[in-house]
Amino acid sequence: MSTDKIHIPKASTLMKSLRSMGYSFESAVADVIDNSISAHAQNVHILFPTSPMDELALGILDDGDGMSADVLFEAMRYGSNSADEERNEDDLGRFGMGMKSASLSQCRCLTVISFDGKSLNSYTWDYKHILETQDWTIQELNESEIDALPYIENLKSQKKGTLVVWQDFDVISKSSGGQVFSTLKEYCLSLENSLSLIFHRFISETGNARLHIFINKLDIKPLDPFLELHPKTTRKKEIILDVKDSDGIERYIHVRPFILPFATELSTKDKRLVGGLDNMRSKQGFYIYRNKRLIIWGKWFGIKQPAELTKNVRIRVDIPNSLDDIWSIDIKKQQASIPKQILNRLKKAIEEALEFSTRQQNYRGRSKKINDDIDYIWDRKEGRNNTFFYQINRESKLFQFVRDKMSDEDYGYLEMLLSEIEKNIPIQQLYIDKSNEAIALEDNTDNRVDDVYQIGVSLVSALMQVRNDGAETIIEEIMKSEPLCNYPDVKTKLLQYFMSS
Repeated sequence: MSTDKIHIPKASTLMKSLRSMGYSFESAVADVIDNSISAHAQNVHILFPTSPMDELALGILDDGDGMSADVLFEAMRYGSNSADEERNEDDLGRFGMGMKSASLSQCRCLTVISFDGKSLNSYTWDYKHILETQDWTIQELNESEIDALPYIENLKSQKKGTLVVWQDFDVISKSSGGQVFSTLKEYCLSLENSLSLIFHRFISETGNARLHIFINKLDIKPLDPFLELHPKTTRKKEIILDVKDSDGIERYIHVRPFILPFATELSTKDKRLVGGLDNMRSKQGFYIYRNKRLIIWGKWFGIKQPAELTKNVRIRVDIPNSLDDIWSIDIKKQQASIPKQILNRLKKAIEEALEFSTRQQNYRGRSKKINDDIDYIWDRKEGRNNTFFYQINRESKLFQFVRDKMSDEDYGYLEMLLSEIEKNIPIQQLYIDKSNEAIALEDNTDNRVDDVYQIGVSLVSALMQVRNDGAETIIEEIMKSEPLCNYPDVKTKLLQYFMSS
């Protein structure tokens, strides 16, 4: 019969490994904020040093429930909760590892001070102390040691809450050549964009349900990756998928596709809300939320590859924490995989959104829907093996007008120029600029309208010299030609000009 033996992991070795789990600075801070939300905090203050003369420490302060000494001691334990045990529906934790692992991935000294309305309680995990003792030795701080901590007065001024303090930034020091303060200053800027997306649904709430996250004194504003309030955002019907958890209990996943408006339909505020127009192509795909907290975004999980025609598609997926295990959510809450039992059902759910976006983008391929009645300036012609090439339409009315004004010798030079233009279209650069929404698709300025109007006057005047069917008929005809078909108001001006003369 086998014999049981206690085999405790080596403290210094295991802690070193846990410190190397791959947290980014932003994801580590977000993991600490998860605890604040679970503690029903309404305000979270992220406190950075504001001067190189300040102590190089980061503080994360909330006004949540606070913890007694016994509760805090247990919360500081690695693996304080089992991943399999049932938790409250609003609990954002899972393994009981996040706050400790996230914090010590960025620094060597983690101190948590909590005030439950009665007393201040504090414990410290210090990696250097672990190396000295070679044991899982946590330090309980006395009153004078607590009073010496950075940002402690901020906590004392509250009725209750918890303060997490990071000190001794060895990781940042090594990666920045010792420039800890300047690096923290950079993180102070990047953190706003990250947290305003990850927690945007909490920050967007109203009344007492709203979460305020401050970076020093800045109350950060939420992003909205779906532009839900924009009148031209397409919202598809929500789909509810039933899934059984590991205990056989039926749970529900809520799925809703969104198709964003075109960049030209977005105001400056809209562009800020969506997180900027840079790399829109990489932001398409699933947005996975666990209890309203964004975990993963901008991925298709192998269902399809990112494409230009689907870059405006966002699929919001809400899952409860009771399904963590079947989604394989990791400790960092940065990785997950779609359970096989719902993969095919999700594919079906997003097909309509993908088809709609593709159709919408194709419609946008020209300023108007491709129509045989329109006299286009450019021709899209089919080549070999289902490929296409583009040529100037030599039959367009504008081209014929210019051609008739030229001698045969001059036209030969024009053809030479146009041929080279057609062969040297900067397709790659156009693709890059279009992917970054950096191309001005329309020009409706007064100067452009006047230019198109003058083109119309010239065309009508020239055609009236060789035709007898009247200005009104000719105007009706040329308004089907580019560029005039893109400026319908020009028709009224042309009719007024020629019918009154």
